[in-house]
Amino acid sequence: MQPLSKLQDIATRHWQRLTLYAVLFVALGALLFFRLPSLTGGYSGTEMATSLLANGWKNIFDAPVYAPFLVAVRMLAYGMDNTMLAARVVAADCGLATVALFYGLTKYWHGERVAVFGTALFGTSAWFLHIARFGSPEILLFGLLALVACYIWLRHTGSQWALLTGFILTALLLYTPGMVWFIVLGAIVQWKTLDRVFRKNLWTVTAGGAVLLLALVPFALSIYHSPDLLKVYAGLPLVGWPGGTDTIRNLASVPGHLFIHGPSDPQIWLARLPILDFFTMSMFFLGTYLYVRHARLGRFWLLTSVCILGVALVGLGGGVTITILMPFIYMIAASGMGFMLDRWTEVFPRNRIAQGVGYGMLGMAVAAVCMYSFRHYYVAWPAAKATRAVYALQPAPPSGTIKQ
Repeated sequence: MQPLSKLQDIATRHWQRLTLYAVLFVALGALLFFRLPSLTGGYSGTEMATSLLANGWKNIFDAPVYAPFLVAVRMLAYGMDNTMLAARVVAADCGLATVALFYGLTKYWHGERVAVFGTALFGTSAWFLHIARFGSPEILLFGLLALVACYIWLRHTGSQWALLTGFILTALLLYTPGMVWFIVLGAIVQWKTLDRVFRKNLWTVTAGGAVLLLALVPFALSIYHSPDLLKVYAGLPLVGWPGGTDTIRNLASVPGHLFIHGPSDPQIWLARLPILDFFTMSMFFLGTYLYVRHARLGRFWLLTSVCILGVALVGLGGGVTITILMPFIYMIAASGMGFMLDRWTEVFPRNRIAQGVGYGMLGMAVAAVCMYSFRHYYVAWPAAKATRAVYALQPAPPSGTIKQ
């Protein structure tokens, strides 16, 4: 069968599913780009600092922390007069890729229905929208999800494309604070898998290693000229170590921000509302219970290791924030929804109507949470006085040229 005929056959047999996917991702993409330049009425100091860092290649090369993000902003700025808007567009593109990865990994672990509900919940969550529409390289902390997805891909297929993707991701993510620890941890834990795959794909390893070494030249040179940058890459505090009290406070801020009150930062949050709504909290606790019950599964130890290391880096008070944990928090919440659906199906194993009622009730709950997050981000947050005060900067008038 010809490739075109195969595609037509797939489209004919799965048109309903493909339509659902299209609606889901088009809707989430629209949310990411809706009123992107104008929602806040201006730009923040962080976005201004990001645009200044991306304003010249020399700036990026001298201190290439978050270099992949800054390079993308720099490239996009050649076609735009507003570098701060370019940063927002790059962040939104990274957010869309994160949503796709989240769906794929959740589907692999928990099935299609749970993946749809979980992706809708995560992709419309207020924290995700704040980070994915903010002109800051903090969005690269979501890159840990890509690293985990690549690890699963490589472990279960041994594909040379997965291996090459792993080399590229490693090269890119090393420029993001804290990611080096996850890369090292993954290499140690899965050394046997890596050794087996390396032996079967020597040419791919050679090519990937060459790409990795070439990409790390600016990384090595920046550390040579500014040794303190090594602390930044490692996600450690640049000046001094936090005391015991500060470390405990930082560690406690993770569950505190999730369940009690969010950060006091009008750039990325509204008032002191908790990051998670009540429904997502409930599903998260239910999902945690489910994972603990199935602690023998490899994914339990994978997510546990990721969360423990992520919380530890947040506790050190360096460049790693709670953002790095959010995809996995929502993935655990998605597993809680899957647990509820499984229990409902066990009660009504053959009653299609009752099963449909269960899916409908869960769908309405997810829709209500999505609407709450939508109003939080698009209505309440930009109207707050603190938000308007922070987003008071305006882009410089177009000059027609970009400084080198």
